[in-house]
Amino acid sequence: MAYFFTRQQLYDLVWSGPMTALAKSLAISDVGLAKACRRCDIPLPPRGYWAKLNAGKPVVRPTLPLRAPGASDRVTVGQDRPQFFRPTGDKDTADVISAPPQPPVYDETIEAVEARIRQALPAKFRYVRTLDNAHPQIARLLREDDERREAMAKSRYAFDKPRFESRFEQRRLTFLSNLFMLLARLEVLGSARGPEGRDLGARVGDQYVRFKVETLETLRPRKRSGVGATKKSEPMVIEVEVGRWQHGEREERLFWSDDENGRLEDRLREIGVAIVLTGERQYRKALQFSYDWERRSFDEKVEKMRKAREEAAQREREARMQAEQNQINSLLALVRARREAQQIRAYVDEVLSSTQAVPGRAFDGDRDTWAKWARSVANKLDPLNADAQQQDHAMPTSVVEADGRLTESLAQVWVANSDIESPPT
Repeated sequence: MAYFFTRQQLYDLVWSGPMTALAKSLAISDVGLAKACRRCDIPLPPRGYWAKLNAGKPVVRPTLPLRAPGASDRVTVGQDRPQFFRPTGDKDTADVISAPPQPPVYDETIEAVEARIRQALPAKFRYVRTLDNAHPQIARLLREDDERREAMAKSRYAFDKPRFESRFEQRRLTFLSNLFMLLARLEVLGSARGPEGRDLGARVGDQYVRFKVETLETLRPRKRSGVGATKKSEPMVIEVEVGRWQHGEREERLFWSDDENGRLEDRLREIGVAIVLTGERQYRKALQFSYDWERRSFDEKVEKMRKAREEAAQREREARMQAEQNQINSLLALVRARREAQQIRAYVDEVLSSTQAVPGRAFDGDRDTWAKWARSVANKLDPLNADAQQQDHAMPTSVVEADGRLTESLAQVWVANSDIESPPT
């Protein structure tokens, strides 16, 4: 198993019971649990703490230290795919999923973090102007340069010349060595990668801050009139890149240069604080970006659910309206059937009572037989006739034989009602 904790959650957990029991309940290793705590600066109960507590002896529980600059507040414990830790008594998962994401909250303002960084700096930091005891990252570059120098001494065909012999490169490496030493006092790991040590950065908590140390002409090329300054006298500058998360976000770079107010070496502490603070700013920007993305996703999901509910309600309204219309249509059909049945009966009575009714025109076949059949049709159409289902509505043979067709009015009545059998032809 593996879990995501906040630092506060993990701190509360490890101070709630013995580590072995906690790790067993979470199905994770107690060693891994302890390593995760140390990695995130979460204090652990000392040996014998629980025995003293159970014996009623006084014990001390240290407070949770503030999160280191640039470090994440989320702690991963375990090796498998992690899931969010849910303490007993929390709301149901479904409620949490349906709740909107909360904006990031910090224990300190960015100004308070900066003040804490400055306070953590050594009171006295001596700038070393030689490379005799350089930082390991710089010492590696110098060893590689020694190897190039030895290769050239052994063979005149060696093409890889030393890269850090110039006065500027010596100054640059000296500055970087001192900067990395200062950052190490703040538990920040500096790095100089690449054969020329141009890929510079610092690991601030969980953030990687990139920067460059070059000549002013290299980072800020400009046209020169006449004879310009040589590289030997060109000012050295440092440029710190603030990471971007949002697409189209404005580029931000921090910049220092040799000027009339002093050299970069005189601003080493200021630069070191800025690099560490940049790591914290990048972490907060990443957290804000994550929140904005989750909020947009949540709002889109809510909007999608709202539209789905509206569409379902619309379909329900349309279904009710359609059902009501069907009832109205059924009622009108019954009214028409009743009226048509009455019209058929009235017509039959008029044919039987009229002396001017001509066979073949007013009726077909034998008059009485036709009248009996026509009344049965009326009874079938009439919704008020309870005995209509038991009546036979087939046209008598004599009527069919007298004329191979129905009169137009009766044919319309017969076609309109599908339950009436077709008269045989």
